[in-house]
Formats: sequence, C-alpha cells, structure tokens
Amino acid sequence: MRENALFESHFDLIPFSIYVVDAATYTMVYSNRAFIERFGRHVGVSCHKVLYERDEPCTNCRMAELLTEEGLPNGNTLVFEHFNEIDDRWYQMQIRAMTWPDGRVVKYSIAVDISDLKDTQNRLAEAHAELALKNRELMRLSTTDMLTGLANRQRLDALLGQALDDRSGPISLMMLDIDHFKRINDRFGHPAGDRTLAALAEALRQATPEGCTLGRWGGEEFLILCRETMLADAYLLAEALRERVLELELPDVGRLSCSFGVVEAAPSETAERLMSRVDQALYAAKELGRNRVEAA
Repeated sequence: MRENALFESHFDLIPFSIYVVDAATYTMVYSNRAFIERFGRHVGVSCHKVLYERDEPCTNCRMAELLTEEGLPNGNTLVFEHFNEIDDRWYQMQIRAMTWPDGRVVKYSIAVDISDLKDTQNRLAEAHAELALKNRELMRLSTTDMLTGLANRQRLDALLGQALDDRSGPISLMMLDIDHFKRINDRFGHPAGDRTLAALAEALRQATPEGCTLGRWGGEEFLILCRETMLADAYLLAEALRERVLELELPDVGRLSCSFGVVEAAPSETAERLMSRVDQALYAAKELGRNRVEAA
C-alpha cells in the first residue's frame, strides 16, 4: 500500500489527466487529481464506461499493442492524438503497460488536452487556405483586364514569349481594333464606349476557337495568339471575326466594324519584332479603308 501511495503522490503532481486501467478487466485502478477534476472518481468502473459511455471495450483500444503474448508489458510507449466525442475534446495520449505495485499488469495513460492547440492549428490551416485563394485571385486579377475579363497586356506578353520559346509548329498573331472608336466616346460618352468594348470582347470570346488566346492589348485594341496556326488559316479566322463583328447590334452605338492585322512568326523571330509587324499590318488595314484584314 505504501508503494501505491508513492505512485499516486507522484502522479498527482502532474497537471495532466492520468488514469490506470487493469489490463485484464479494463477497470479503473487509479486516476490522479487532474483526471478526477475533469471526469470524477471512478475506481472499479470500466474505462470504456467512464470515458466513452460504452458497455463494451472500444473497437480502437490499443491495449494489445502494449502487451506480450503472455500478457506482460512489452516496453512499448505509444503517443498519438485522439478525439473524445463525449467531451468534444482533443487529447495527446501517451500510453504504456507496466506492473502495478500490487502485481497487476496495468495500462497507464497520460492525456494532455490539446483542443486549444488543435483549434489554433485548424484556424491557421483555414487562414493558409484563405491566403492561397486570395493569392490565386490576386494573380488572376493581375493578369485579367477588368473591363472585359480577357487576358490583359501583361498576360498576353507572357503567353506570347512562352509560345515563341516553346514553339513546335506555326504561330500566328492578329491584332484588331474598333474603327472610329473615338467617335463613339465623343458622341455617346465613355460609359457607352466601355460597354461597347465589353460587348465586343464577349462576341470575340465566343467566336475565338480553342487553341487561340484572346486578350485586350489596350484601349480599343485586341490581340489573338494562335498556336499551331499558319498565316492562311489565321487570315481566314480574322475574316470570320470581322464578319461576326459586322453582325453585332449594340444597344448604345448600333453597328460597328473592326480592322485586322495578321502575321505568322518567322523562325527565331522575337516577340518584339512580331508585335511590330502585326502592328504594321493593322495600320495598313486602316490606311486601306478600315473594316478589312491585312497580312504582313
């Protein structure tokens, strides 16, 4: 009994819940002061009844992992996290089998309440997830034209450079802008001009095939990057888009037209040189009367 009292006095000094269970009967042999303050005094009652309100041993009980085939302590110490649904708390558990002073083989468990830590970890994980979402949204916003929802100039620059670096086939580029767009702003106002740009962007988006990237280059200018597309095919696409624009009936300004410049990248041609050529092609289309496609 003196040895029992020595064990118990040492365990009572520990501020975490400690309980000792008879390995053969699963009945509570001892619990320290911290355990009693939380769960009450239950010596002689089964641990599964005290902790989980169960009449049978828990299906996830790890007692067998602590004993030899002869039922003696095997020296293993297990440390794991455990959620108790009864008191809705998380615990870090440390369990080990030992021989109690009266000769019985018992399992002692140290249960450290880590619920606040888990809550902090969960909130931190949620914060990280939210931050990742915001970062993705910021990345999207940084590469998206706010008025039209298309790729912006920064994104188009990057995609064009990447396409030229990774080219394995023909690459064509077309630039278009709205004919006499300044007249629209001057006559109907800038809000109407913005609505015209947004409506045109949506029409172009619907008509631009997969494999081509449509973006707003700036002002009333749009750029379409076509991978695996030869000049002749890009020219036909530009003609189809030009005709599609002519069919639009816009609520503010009625009908409008666009001019197109189309080029195909030469071997080893830089993005700067390609952009210069497509700009020249667009300029030629305007000089030759607008509402037309010119290739260079």
